[in-house]
Amino acid sequence: MIDTALGKKKPLVDWEIIILAGSFLVLQFILPFKMLVTEIMIFALGAVAFNILLGFTGLLSFGQAALFGPGAYASGLLLIHFGWHPLITLLLSCLTGAFLAAIIGLMSIRKEGVYFVMLTMAFNGLVYFIIYQMKEITGGEDGLLNVPRPDLSLVPGIKLSIQSTFQFFWFVWIIFILSMIAIKRIIDSPLGHILVAVRENPTRTRTIGYNINHYKLLSFVMSGFFTGLAGGLYAMFLKMVPITVVEMWTSGDFIIIALVGGVGSLYGPVIGAVLVKILSEVLAELWARWLFILGLTFIVFVMFMRGGLWGMIMGIKDKMLFKKSNLEGQP
Repeated sequence: MIDTALGKKKPLVDWEIIILAGSFLVLQFILPFKMLVTEIMIFALGAVAFNILLGFTGLLSFGQAALFGPGAYASGLLLIHFGWHPLITLLLSCLTGAFLAAIIGLMSIRKEGVYFVMLTMAFNGLVYFIIYQMKEITGGEDGLLNVPRPDLSLVPGIKLSIQSTFQFFWFVWIIFILSMIAIKRIIDSPLGHILVAVRENPTRTRTIGYNINHYKLLSFVMSGFFTGLAGGLYAMFLKMVPITVVEMWTSGDFIIIALVGGVGSLYGPVIGAVLVKILSEVLAELWARWLFILGLTFIVFVMFMRGGLWGMIMGIKDKMLFKKSNLEGQP
């Protein structure tokens, strides 16, 4: 790609993405919980999708489970009743999330502040109620059971199994990295800069001629697309779809992960997912009331580390570069 501002070619894959891909490969081989790394990537993708709304557009949504859950149900139902190709079911999960995001966003962006937050929360409750009541289709409180995970057919006559934990890890790893590349391209594009302008100063952005509601809705749809994808992967990961995927607590999980990691960057929610999921797994083994420690950790980050882990890392990096420049400037 060409950077028109600088007249230079941009690499197709940035070094940050390469480091990210390598880090998850390392985690897969060093963590004792082999399934945990796959779960981390799924929730990291959902948190990054949420960050498109909060971190880059300034929209705090409590309705992400209303996009994540239906994406999971769409994938689960298609696999159970039709046995479709995994990639096709994931695409339809993406479209389900994007479609619902368009509806919820269209209704919610008319309001601001606490009214916007409450609307997204209400829509989450509405979607939960609908799924809970449609017991013949969704299984109600029991969820969808026995979701199959078909082999991956890339070319006619050749199939790749994704049944084992390690095989499915590679499947999710490839989709996660490709999704991160796509999201990074969006954020680095002029569209991404407009979204940041909407977040920073909506009045001025509107004054210079941009329809901010149009870009808020577009942000919603993009977030819904990747959140639905994460939901579809989660259904394949668990081989079932529990009703919890559409509960308010799931929306809270994405918010906690994003805030702990840092909403001001693309990679902050990824770091947050790694910390929160590993911490949850370890604490659950040590203490029955592990949610107390997790909640306390979240409070500390919100009150004293507003930039999250990524902000802390960048702050340390800036201090080191500043000291280095001062030392080099001394005679």
